[in-house]
Amino acid sequence: MDILLIDDHGMFCESLKITLERDESIEKVHILQDINEAKQKILNKEYDIILMDINIKKITGNEDGLAIAKELLEKDDTLKIVMLTGFDMPGYEVEAQKIGAKGFICKDEHTEVLIEKLKKVYTGETVFREETNYIDELTEREKEILHLYSSGFSRKEVADKCNISVSSLAVALNRIYEKLDVRNYQEMINKALELGYIKPSFF
Repeated sequence: MDILLIDDHGMFCESLKITLERDESIEKVHILQDINEAKQKILNKEYDIILMDINIKKITGNEDGLAIAKELLEKDDTLKIVMLTGFDMPGYEVEAQKIGAKGFICKDEHTEVLIEKLKKVYTGETVFREETNYIDELTEREKEILHLYSSGFSRKEVADKCNISVSSLAVALNRIYEKLDVRNYQEMINKALELGYIKPSFF
C-alpha cells in the first residue's frame, strides 16, 4: 500500500510514518503539508489510501479535513479517504460517512488495529463502527441557530439573523432541545460539540 498522510503535526506524522512502514503490507507513507499539491496528487491517483486528519487548519488556512475530503470525493468518489482524528465524536463519523469517506479512525487506536483497518479499506471495505447511536438529524435552520448561539449571539440577535420572531426562535430551540435530548443552553452546546454539529474553538 502507498499511503498519503495529511496532518499538520510534524512530529506525529514522522512517528506514524516510521511505525506504519515497518509493516510489510505498506510500501511507503508519504507526508504532504502543501494542501494544493496534495489535492493534485490525490486526484492523479498517486496513492492507494489517503489518511487525513480532521483538524488541519494550520496547513489549509480555513478548511478542515472533512471539507477537503468532501471536495475531493465530489470529483472522484472512488478515492479511498480515511478520516483520522483525536476527537471521537459521533457527529464527525456521521459526516465522514455522508461525504463518502471509507473510514473513520481515532488516533488512540493501537497501531496493529490501524494497520488492519487500512488493509480492509485497501481491499474495498469501509471501517466505521457498526453501531452508533445517532440522534434525529437537525435541519439546516436548526444547525444555523446552533452555530449562531455557539458564536455568542443573544436570543434577539439570533432571531434577527434568521429573520424570525423571538417566539418562533423559542419554538425552534425547543425542537433542538428535544432532538439533542438536553434541558438547557449549556447542555445544548456541550452535546452539539460532542456530536460534531459545532467544532471546538481550536479547530
